[in-house]
Amino acid sequence: MTASRQQQCGAVTLVGALFIVVVLSLMAASLLRMAGSNILDSALHNDAVEALFITETGIEHASFLYAGTGNCPGLAGTGPVNTGRGSFSLVNAVVQAGGDCRVTVTASVSSAPNAAPAVRTVEADLRLSGGSDGWIVGDNGTILRWDGASWNAFASPTTNSLFDVHCVNTADCKAVGENGTIIHWDGTAWSTFPSNTGFDLLAISCEPDNPDNCFASGGFGFTGTSFSFGWGIIQRWNGGTWTNIVDTTFQLSDWRFNDLSCPSTTCYVVTANGLIGRYDPGIGNWVNDISNTGAPLNGISCTADNYCWAVGTFTNTAGPGGDWNLDFRNAANWTPITVGVNNQSAENLNSVSCVDNNDCWTVGNRSGSRYVLGNWNGVSWTATPYSNGAQREDLNAVHCLASNDCWAVGNYRNGGNIIHYDGASWAYIGATVANNTDLNGVHFPSGAGGGGGGSLVTLTRWQEVISN
Repeated sequence: MTASRQQQCGAVTLVGALFIVVVLSLMAASLLRMAGSNILDSALHNDAVEALFITETGIEHASFLYAGTGNCPGLAGTGPVNTGRGSFSLVNAVVQAGGDCRVTVTASVSSAPNAAPAVRTVEADLRLSGGSDGWIVGDNGTILRWDGASWNAFASPTTNSLFDVHCVNTADCKAVGENGTIIHWDGTAWSTFPSNTGFDLLAISCEPDNPDNCFASGGFGFTGTSFSFGWGIIQRWNGGTWTNIVDTTFQLSDWRFNDLSCPSTTCYVVTANGLIGRYDPGIGNWVNDISNTGAPLNGISCTADNYCWAVGTFTNTAGPGGDWNLDFRNAANWTPITVGVNNQSAENLNSVSCVDNNDCWTVGNRSGSRYVLGNWNGVSWTATPYSNGAQREDLNAVHCLASNDCWAVGNYRNGGNIIHYDGASWAYIGATVANNTDLNGVHFPSGAGGGGGGSLVTLTRWQEVISN
């Protein structure tokens, strides 16, 4: 009995000891879980704070992309971009009614293994502007400069009318005009250049980022009741002198050259008889690029060597309205395009400017009390008449820095005829100029404008998106 009782006491003692061990183990596990929970809660909080900072990095990245391309919807889908501790994505981008680009940025961070990441989402409104150093030229040597807020008269070295201006950067712009006038901006002042011709120069364009490879074109033309004739000229700037191009293969020298576009070392020119010339840097001369249209062409814009739009005169057709005449170059061929428009837009087109292959604007002569404008969205052209009875007149030139930053200028009417597009609508801006002064050309240098040149982007709104 004694031995049995001792064994029972030992068993109870052992069970009791085991119970205590189990209880202590459970308590320890509970304490560890509690401690782990606090650690994880703290880590999750820190991750959430860091994710919010990473959304700021995402906004900066969106601003950089937007400044370079001017394409708001194109920002959507960027990412995820790894930042080391976490990542961000631009999940949406939409142009707002006022023209701002609303970007939605989501960032996530996870510092604890096997833990759900902390996610923060913000919306930011970005406003694109062309900065300063935009230039407009016009009659009687008129020069206007954009200072970021308004257009103001600037000292001109000539009283000859100026027809076009092109800026490679903020310290190198060239403008051309009547009687062979060429003037140059060096970052401080405008001065005259000898041009070696007395013909009117109507257009100028330079190889991107190369102020020492430019072409100027022009000539004169006459249209009578039963005949028309003209004479064209193209000059080239090599960094030291302007020289007349001797045309041996592009037999169009009997027609006025109305406009130029140089997307690279390759350049294109359009003529008053509907032909298009292409400068081939491989042979160092111009060739006939076979436009396939007989309509006179007034303006051209190229985003690449094999992507261009040319615009020209209006054709009357039966019934209301008529057709715009355009020429489209994609790959290696030009295709004539006619766009049926109503009477509100039934006028000649004078100029075209493309931000990219999916966004172009063209402008033309006025129709009644309306400006004549058209937009290419990558699929089709749409007439977009803009009514402003007090200032409406013919529009002579358009230049788009970005999808929500375009300028158009035209003939005098109660002041300088300048309108601006903010991504949603066109609005009259105007400027003080001498009476009856037509404005003929507008351009922003790549260092101050959009479309790949470094526009100014302003953050106008920031808000975190809280989901339940």
